[in-house]
Amino acid sequence: MSPFEEPFTPPIGLSNPHLQTILSSLGRKNILPRREARFIAAAEERIIEIEGLQQMVHVNTQPEPEQAPLVMLIPGWLGHVNSTYVLSAGKALWQAGFNVVRINLRDHGETAHLNEGLFHSALLDEVVALIDHILDDFNATKAGLMGYSLGGNFALRIAERRRHLATLAVCPALSPSATIHRIESNRIYSEYFLRKWRRLYKQKERAFPGKYDFDQAMRLSSMQALTDYFVKYHTEYASTDEYFAAYDITGDYLNGVDAHILAAMDDPIIRMEDLDALPTAINQHRIAHGGHGAFLDSWQLTSWGDRFASHFFCSKLLKNNAKETTFGVS
Repeated sequence: MSPFEEPFTPPIGLSNPHLQTILSSLGRKNILPRREARFIAAAEERIIEIEGLQQMVHVNTQPEPEQAPLVMLIPGWLGHVNSTYVLSAGKALWQAGFNVVRINLRDHGETAHLNEGLFHSALLDEVVALIDHILDDFNATKAGLMGYSLGGNFALRIAERRRHLATLAVCPALSPSATIHRIESNRIYSEYFLRKWRRLYKQKERAFPGKYDFDQAMRLSSMQALTDYFVKYHTEYASTDEYFAAYDITGDYLNGVDAHILAAMDDPIIRMEDLDALPTAINQHRIAHGGHGAFLDSWQLTSWGDRFASHFFCSKLLKNNAKETTFGVS
């Protein structure tokens, strides 16, 4: 049965959206590196330099890469190429017959040392340039793009500029202000992201001694306060509202864009009302349960979302859809 037709039913005891979300990230940290060991070992790390900026990607190709379509994956905010959901989806797509490129946004995934400047979410041009470089490198005539959360926001903004890409955004962060508010309202999520953000600042200080002093930032105890600090001292924007507006994609931003969204209606971070207001050209697949990008369908912590993504890109990029899903690396 196709994942488009196969209902997602979480196992008994695993329907709570917070449990789905937390187990998908933290619960799979020790499981996924073992489960996806061959996929990880087969990957090639590449540092790509474009206009003086260095960005890291991990690449898994097919035995005959020139004959395989390409799918590029963008993790969520402060996620990286080895985040559990990226590994899980990447392996599924690789096994389905795709060349797979997992992308680290600048400063993400132990790459703070590669560039002196700080990355922020409104810097779309450099990510578009990276996507164009990867497409040229693979000479890809058939290609797809998949992003999670903030990565889904980037994927949809890129789809607005590069409309030939088959694009799937999983639980995309559409409204930055609403997303921050949702994170802030839950102590577990807030502390999780604050810890990761502070860790990035420490990495940046170590990599560029004398350039940065984040002592003030380390004393801030809320996502909103740290965001306000970041915007004031490390972006070109006059206010946090102006910064958020620069990558808010609610309303009419995506008019005419043929992209797909996979969303969970119980997502604790993404508001359904933001999805309600999107243009009709955006194809939405709303699932009752699944948390924030999790869709865990067993206590082995496998994800129905991976099968959905595999079917989606097979239907868009492979000629003999279902038959060709077994042609990839096993």
